[in-house]
Amino acid sequence: MTKFLAIPGEKGASATCFADFVNHAGASAGLAHGAMVASSSAHVFDMPPIVSAPVGERARLRAMAARQGMDICFLRGNPVKRKLLVADMEATIILDEMLDLLAEDRGQGAEVAAITARAMAGELDFAQSLAERTRLLAGTPLAQLEGLCQRIRLAPGARALVQTMRAAGARTVLVTGGYGIFAQEVAWLCGFDHVVANNPVIEAGVMTGALTLPICTAETKREVLLAECAALGIGPEMACCIGDGANDMLMLRACGLPVSYRGKPVVQDIVDLDIARGDLTAALFAQGFAADEIEGR
Repeated sequence: MTKFLAIPGEKGASATCFADFVNHAGASAGLAHGAMVASSSAHVFDMPPIVSAPVGERARLRAMAARQGMDICFLRGNPVKRKLLVADMEATIILDEMLDLLAEDRGQGAEVAAITARAMAGELDFAQSLAERTRLLAGTPLAQLEGLCQRIRLAPGARALVQTMRAAGARTVLVTGGYGIFAQEVAWLCGFDHVVANNPVIEAGVMTGALTLPICTAETKREVLLAECAALGIGPEMACCIGDGANDMLMLRACGLPVSYRGKPVVQDIVDLDIARGDLTAALFAQGFAADEIEGR
């Protein structure tokens, strides 16, 4: 039996489309649980497997949901409000890759962006790729980094996700392979409790091209997740992790609710929810939050 949560996207189907969706998918067991929300609807469905292979089944359901303007969260039981949020930053909580923006300003955009894309697709070792990008950006004034903080664009629903989970008693952690100067600004904008990030070495007001060690990597993200769970006295199944690229896969595999935001193909295959049409509040609906519980809109 497949159990999933259907969540309309920003321009998705209304509640009246859910029955049509289920019938189109060939479900024989009707609505198991439903919760209407203000601007969209989220419903949990039970339905027989469509094909024998789980990966193929998920891909087919996601494709059918996409045609209805919806995202799907595959459930491991009923929705549960998690006690910990661990989130990637770039292309997840914020819309941009900040090093790519910095490189564009310095006339090195294509060179740095190519390294970023290969790292996020899992084609390059992240630590080496970050070191190479930082080396290319040597000579960047600290003032330029500070100015770039003013151009940070939060992903839709980011502030609501963080503030709602905090209001419900969860701890929220931003863990990123990006630079701490940007992560601290994002944490302030959203209300994260804690930040783990990388920091370029600054001397005489400019980047030297080196990084402060140790470097925050995919392994670091998983270690942060497990350490935070231990400190809270919870198991990883009570954590929600959100990312978009190969550098997030270890923590996504280790948590109870793995979510991607506009995830790369390599990530979509391992998450329960890939938010491709809605905003980050979809991760709240996947935990059982209702619209009137959402903070920070």
